[in-house]
Amino acid sequence: MDNEFLQIDIETHGTVTVITPLGDIDLSKSSQLRNAIHPILEETPSKIIVDLSHVPYMDSSGVATLIEGLQLSKQANINFCLCALTQGVSSIIELARLDQIFEIVDSKEEALGE
Repeated sequence: MDNEFLQIDIETHGTVTVITPLGDIDLSKSSQLRNAIHPILEETPSKIIVDLSHVPYMDSSGVATLIEGLQLSKQANINFCLCALTQGVSSIIELARLDQIFEIVDSKEEALGE
């Protein structure tokens, strides 16, 4: 059974906010990710990290949500970084050549500069 709710964990590390969605991000759930990103943008952290280590699958609507987050972050002078992409997410990001647009690192620790 497909759970219609996307669990999203949000942590703050100083001036950096880490968003960790857990589960597939498809058309039915991408708006929940968008709704998590928008209030964080208003808090103007120095960096937003989206930890995708628990997202086995993402469709184009999920990718569009990440692109929107990146664009809004740039407008607000906030760094926007993706980390720990699973194979399923990595392949769609690379297929769309978005690996050249997003800052992508291997781990949350690396994204946090630890």
